[in-house]
Amino acid sequence: KYGFVFFDCKLIAKDSITKVFLGRPWRSFAKTVFINTEMGNHILPEGWNPWKGDAMFPDKEKTVYYAESGSKGEGGNVSKRVSWSHQLSKKELKNYTIEKIFGDWNPVPY
Repeated sequence: KYGFVFFDCKLIAKDSITKVFLGRPWRSFAKTVFINTEMGNHILPEGWNPWKGDAMFPDKEKTVYYAESGSKGEGGNVSKRVSWSHQLSKKELKNYTIEKIFGDWNPVPY
C-alpha cells in the first residue's frame, strides 16, 4: 500500500556525484514518499524520472505515486518537480505514520 517511505532522512553524495533522481520506476504502480528530508544539491530539480523507453511498461508516470512533504536543502526545492509527482497535503500526511504503515508489526525486537 505505501511502497518506500523515508522519514527525516538526509540525502548526501560525494562531490563528484551531481545528477541524482529521487526515484525512477522500473515497473508500473511504484510508490515512493519522502517526508521531512534534507536533500543535497546532487538531487536534480525535476526530482523524478519516468524511465522512458521501456516497451513492456510504457507511460509508467501515469500509474506511479511519487510524493514529498517538507523537503529541504539545496535539492529540496519542489518548484521544478515533474508534473506527475505529488506534494502531500496536511490531510494526506496524516496517513504516513509508523503505526499506519506497519500496523501491529514491530521490526524492533524487545
